[in-house]
Amino acid sequence: MSVPRRFRAFISYSHHNQRVAAWLHRSLEGYRVPKRLCGTSGEFGQVPERLRPIFRDREELASAGALGARLLDALADSDALLVICSPEAACSRWVNEEVLAFKRLGRSDRIYCLIVAGEPQAGDARECFPPALRFEIEPDGQLGLRRAEPIAADIRPGKDGRTLARLKLMAGLLGTDLDKLRQREAQRRYRRMLVAAVASMGGMALALVLATAAWVARNDAQRRQAQAENLLGYMLGDLRQKVENSGRLDALDRVGDQIMDYFASLDSRDLNDVVLGQQAQVLTQLGQVRLREARYPEALASFRSAYLRSKALVERHPGNGDRLFDLGQAEYWIGYVYWQSRKLDRAQQWLARYRDTCRRVYAIDPARTEWQHEFAYGEHNLAVLELERGQLERAGEGFERAQSMLASVQAKTPGDPQLIFEVADEVSWQGNVEEQSGHLEKAAALIASKAATVGRIVAAQPTNPRWQQEWSSAESMQSELLRVLGDYAQAETLASGAIERMRSLIAQDSANKDWSEAYLRALELRAAARIGAGKPAAANDDLALAQPLIDALAHDADNSRLVQRDILDALSLRATLALQAGDHAAALVAANALQALYHGKAMPDSPENIGRYGLCEVISGMAAAAAGQIADANAHYAAARRALAPLARASRYWRVLDPWVRLSLLTGNLAEAARVQAQLAGFGYIPSIPWPTVAAAGASNRSEAPMARYASAQPEIPRQPGGSRSGRKLSDSDRPGTDVLPPYPNDNEGESA
Repeated sequence: MSVPRRFRAFISYSHHNQRVAAWLHRSLEGYRVPKRLCGTSGEFGQVPERLRPIFRDREELASAGALGARLLDALADSDALLVICSPEAACSRWVNEEVLAFKRLGRSDRIYCLIVAGEPQAGDARECFPPALRFEIEPDGQLGLRRAEPIAADIRPGKDGRTLARLKLMAGLLGTDLDKLRQREAQRRYRRMLVAAVASMGGMALALVLATAAWVARNDAQRRQAQAENLLGYMLGDLRQKVENSGRLDALDRVGDQIMDYFASLDSRDLNDVVLGQQAQVLTQLGQVRLREARYPEALASFRSAYLRSKALVERHPGNGDRLFDLGQAEYWIGYVYWQSRKLDRAQQWLARYRDTCRRVYAIDPARTEWQHEFAYGEHNLAVLELERGQLERAGEGFERAQSMLASVQAKTPGDPQLIFEVADEVSWQGNVEEQSGHLEKAAALIASKAATVGRIVAAQPTNPRWQQEWSSAESMQSELLRVLGDYAQAETLASGAIERMRSLIAQDSANKDWSEAYLRALELRAAARIGAGKPAAANDDLALAQPLIDALAHDADNSRLVQRDILDALSLRATLALQAGDHAAALVAANALQALYHGKAMPDSPENIGRYGLCEVISGMAAAAAGQIADANAHYAAARRALAPLARASRYWRVLDPWVRLSLLTGNLAEAARVQAQLAGFGYIPSIPWPTVAAAGASNRSEAPMARYASAQPEIPRQPGGSRSGRKLSDSDRPGTDVLPPYPNDNEGESA
C-alpha cells in the first residue's frame, strides 16, 4: 500500500502544451470513479472516489537556477507523475529536472506519459521523451545507459484518442485494470442513455416509437464502435507491451490473421477517423513484426492494408498535413519491403511516392521542421537506392539535396546532436559515392569528417551508448578506406579504438545484437589491416576473437544481410591467411563454408555485393586449386567471371576491380590484369592481400586451373602518388550491401482494398 500523500499526481509539462495540461487537469479532477470500483482493492490501496487534488504549476520557471522548494515539495508529496510529452517537452530543462527529481524519490514506476506530439524514442528533432524518461536512473541518482520503457497514452491523430488516453492514465493512477475501468465506464454511459431514453417517453406514442428506434440504432452503433476502439486500444497498448516485454513478438504475429478477419467484418459506418487511424497503426506494427522474420509477402499485405486506410483518411481530409504525413509513412514501408526483397524498380516507385508525399506535407507548412526533416529523409532514401543501382551521379545529387535540407533544419536548433549527426552522415554518404567513383582520397576525407563530428558529440555526451556505437561505425568505415589506400597503421589504430568502445558496451549488455555486430565488424577490419601490414598472427588472433560473435549471430545470417556480410568477410580473411600459410586443408574448409552461405541465395544485385561475391568465388577457386580440385576451381572462376564481367569494364569501384584483377591473373588474362592494376593504382588503391602470381606455363589453358600463390611482396605495379585523379539514410548499417534501405499481398500495384 502506498504512503498517503497530499496530491494524487503532479503534472509536468512544457508551457507550450499548457492547453493540454489544463484539459488533463480538469478532466482528472472532475472524474468520478464508478461506484462499483470505489473502495475496492487496487494496486496502490483502496480505489478512491475522486482523483483530486492534482498539482499543476501555472507559472513560468526562471531561465536559470534549480527547481524551487515549492515544486520539489509538491513532487515529494505526489503519488504519481504525469508527463505531457512533445518535442518541446523533450527539450525542456525543467520537465527533465522534474522527472529526474521524481525518479530520485524511488517512484519511477509511478510515472505516466501522455504523448501529444512528436515521436517517442525517435532520437532526433521529433523526439518527445525527455532524457530522464528514456533512461533508467542508477543508484547514485544519475541517469545510466539502460533504456527505460515509459508507460504512455497517446492523443496524437490516429492514436488512442482523448477518451481512451484519459482512461489509460486514470487506470494507472487508480491502480486498477484498464479493461475493468472501461467496462464500468460503458455501464455508466449506458445507464445515462437509458435514463435519457426513459425521460423522453412522456410524449406522443409515435414520438416514443421513433425515439426508441433511434436509441437502439445509436446504442448499437456506439456498441460496435466501442468494441472496435477497445480492441484496437488493447492491441496498440496492453497486448503489444506485454508481448514485447516477454520477448515473444511471435505472439503478436499469431493474432495477425484474426485481426485481419476482424477488420474485414466491420461495417464501413463504424470506421470513423479514430478507428481507421488505429487500424493503420496496428497493421503497421504487424508488418514490422513480419518484416523482422523476412516474411515479405505477409509484411507487404499488412503495410498495404495500412496504406489503404491512411489513403482513405487523406481523401476525407485532403488538406490535413498530419494525415498526409501518415500516408507517407505507409508508402515508405511498402518501398522498404520491396527494397528488402530486392525488387528495386518497385522500391523506387514507392520511395518516390514517399518523397513526393513528404514534399506535399512540407509545402503545407514549411516552418514545421519535422516536415522538412521528413522531406530530407525522402531525398536520402532515393539516393541510397540510386547508389545501390550504381547510378552514382544521381545518388550524389540526392545526398547533396538531403544534406542541404538537414543543414537548414539544423540551423534552427544548432545544438541538437541528432541533427548535427545527420548532416555529417549525409557528407559520409557522399563519401560512399566518391569511393565507388574511384576518388578514394576524397572519400576518405569525407568519411573522416563524419568520424570527427561524431567524436565531438561523444565528447559532449560521453555516457550515451548510441553515440559510442555511431563513432565506432564511422571509424570502422574510415579504417577500411585507409586500408585500401595502404595506410595500414592508421587503419589498425582506428579499428582498435572501435573495438575497445564496442567491447565496453557489450560488457553492459551482451544481448544487444547491434552492438555485437559492430564489434564483429571492427575486429574483421583490424584483421584486414594487420594482413596488409604483414601481421598474420595478430590477424588470426582477431579472427579468433570474432568467432564467438559469428557463432552467436549465425542464425541471423538468412534474415540480415549485414550479418551475412560480416560472416563472408571473416571466412574470406580466414581462407586468405590459410593460403598464405600454405595450409590448404584449412583454406578449403573456409572456402566450403563460404559456398554454404551463398548456396540457394539469389545472385547479388549491387556493385558492393557483386564485388564481395566475386572475391569469395576467386578465393574459393584458389583454395580448390591448391587442394588439387581443378574442376571445382574452374567452376568457381567461371562463377566469379559471370558476376564481375558485366561491371568490370565501366566500374571504378575497387571492390569490383580487385577480384577482377585476381581472376584475370589466375586465368591467364595478363593484359586485362595489367590494365586494371594500372587503373587501380591511379586511384591510389593498394591491395592489402598481394596479387596472386601464376606460373606462365599452362596459364592460358582453360581446362586446367593454374596453380597460384600469393606474392610475398607488394603489387608489381606500385601506387603512383602523383597519379591522375578524376572527380567524383537509413543509417551506417544501411550502407550499400547491408540491411538498408535513418524511421503488399503480391506484386499487383492496384490500390483497391
